[in-house]
Amino acid sequence: MYLIYKHLLATAAGPFFFGWFVITFLLMIDVLFRYVDLFVSKGVPFLMATEVLVLSLGHTFALSVPMAVLIAILMSVGQLAADHEITAMKASGISLWTVLRPLLFGAGVIALGLTAYNHFVFPESNHKLANLLYDINRKKPMLEIRAQQFTDMSDRTTIYVSKKDDVTGRIEDVTIIEKENPGDLSPRVTIAAWGRIAPDHETDSVLIELHDGEIHERPDKKSPDKYQVTRFGQHNLYVENVERDFHDSDRQTRGDREMNLKDLWTTAGKEQERQDKVLDNVGGLAETMLKWQWKLLQPEHRTEILGNNPAPPEDPERKTFLEGKFRATRLKVDRVVEQSRYQEKIRDSYQTRENRYLVEFHKKFAIPFACIVFALIGVPMAVTSSRSGKGISVSLALGVYLVYYLFLVGGEKFSDRGRLDPFLAMWSANIFLLVVGIPLFFKAVRESTLLSITLKPRVADKTVSVGGEPD
Repeated sequence: MYLIYKHLLATAAGPFFFGWFVITFLLMIDVLFRYVDLFVSKGVPFLMATEVLVLSLGHTFALSVPMAVLIAILMSVGQLAADHEITAMKASGISLWTVLRPLLFGAGVIALGLTAYNHFVFPESNHKLANLLYDINRKKPMLEIRAQQFTDMSDRTTIYVSKKDDVTGRIEDVTIIEKENPGDLSPRVTIAAWGRIAPDHETDSVLIELHDGEIHERPDKKSPDKYQVTRFGQHNLYVENVERDFHDSDRQTRGDREMNLKDLWTTAGKEQERQDKVLDNVGGLAETMLKWQWKLLQPEHRTEILGNNPAPPEDPERKTFLEGKFRATRLKVDRVVEQSRYQEKIRDSYQTRENRYLVEFHKKFAIPFACIVFALIGVPMAVTSSRSGKGISVSLALGVYLVYYLFLVGGEKFSDRGRLDPFLAMWSANIFLLVVGIPLFFKAVRESTLLSITLKPRVADKTVSVGGEPD
């Protein structure tokens, strides 16, 4: 039996590394484009751009490893079934349970290793990547000029563009705010229909060529009633010292994907404590309002609120006095309601942040566990689809990936919006595939046909003799 286990694991090892390489490459295509853009178009040094590329592998491995497990199961077990080795094992009394056992063990080892990777390696690589990109953007802020965002090119110059072409440097609907000093309250504003950015990395300056625009400014700061508008067909604006020497800023703050399991759980607990404080504030507002209203029902305390006015009820002055008190009461109730709603919005923001941390916490366990789920669902898929060709295996694998990805991304979005529990959001894909995979495995153990179509056998026609009687 040991030789069979060893044979099954050795057969799956090659397809696993092959699938890991292919899927990682496919997931890294977007990062490769960014790498080339950093190195070629934006003047980032080769070694620094390569470091960005290597650190970007961190989050890619977390997704490509479970996918590689499914590919390994489909290719290895499918090949064994196509070569009739599975049939030979069954003839020798070896069931699919025996085939599944070493593959589940291998998937479990990979899942444990991936969980440790998600706790120790993945947060640190993400943190280093975030720090490196932050430092690159500080050195070359032109890299971060994005469409529909305000970008500070210096402490005195801010630019806004609605569209930007990184290849040609063309920008459209440009607004540039220039201050004489950081605290200037009346800056010069330049607007243009379109323009072009030409950075000069050697002189640490940028030429912004603007077309069809206006310059709005106050020529004399001491005369606020004077305002000047200058229209132009072309205007060149030079911005100096936009690049700074690169140095490691050692940024300490971390996002949710830069935290390990302990940090995520601790931070989520702090967000829960903040929610409890908000609920206490809301309860305090309601308690104060109820105590105030209860005093209105007690004669000995009513005079403290309404005052001691012995005038008869029909007295106009008493009516005016009571109407004023009623308006004050209504205003107080409205303020309490408004404050309660404001506190609820604050609580919702804390709840959103808590969900985001808990989603990342459960994700570090759910994605590695998918290795075991894929092993369980992959064996029956490989055994039954081997009769239908490799195209069916590839289609099934793509279908499983699509279902898992939709559950994962959709669950994360719903949880961030507070519509789904973080645990259910991250584990729903595994639960769904287990519900589907376990019956499929038992069906394969019973040697039922899953993917082929069984036709009814034809009943042979009875031959009729020449005399009209059957033979």
